[in-house]
Amino acid sequence: MQSMELFQTMCGGNIGYIAGVLLMVAGLTLIIVFSLRPNRITVTRDSLTISGNYDYSVKSEDIQSVELLDKLPGITLKRNGIGWLNIKTGHFTVKGIGKCRLYVNKKYPPFVHVVTTGGEHVIFNTKDTVKTKALFETLMSSIQDF
Repeated sequence: MQSMELFQTMCGGNIGYIAGVLLMVAGLTLIIVFSLRPNRITVTRDSLTISGNYDYSVKSEDIQSVELLDKLPGITLKRNGIGWLNIKTGHFTVKGIGKCRLYVNKKYPPFVHVVTTGGEHVIFNTKDTVKTKALFETLMSSIQDF
């Protein structure tokens, strides 16, 4: 029991405060680590699905157009999402587009811009340029079937 009293004396009676700070640091670390994980993007003949933070899915028949962008348009507002350094995931307002879902890492162009028949805009990419271009090509061929 004496060692516990000695510990409390050394900490100035602030054990709860120290424990709270440690828990808060651990929680923030977990949030940052999970928010920086890349999204999983899957394109099939029938749909585009983005899994991870802010999941998204659209049927190929509901896609109006797809284009490959060399440069990401300027972001004017983060409405609901993650805007950590170059990673932008969630709901944003984008110059020349307006409301848009972003699933991008700005460091790795190109970007795939999808417009749905309902007027929704989605822009995504991967860290691998070749993979992003392959997803674009697969998406283009899947919407030509409709």
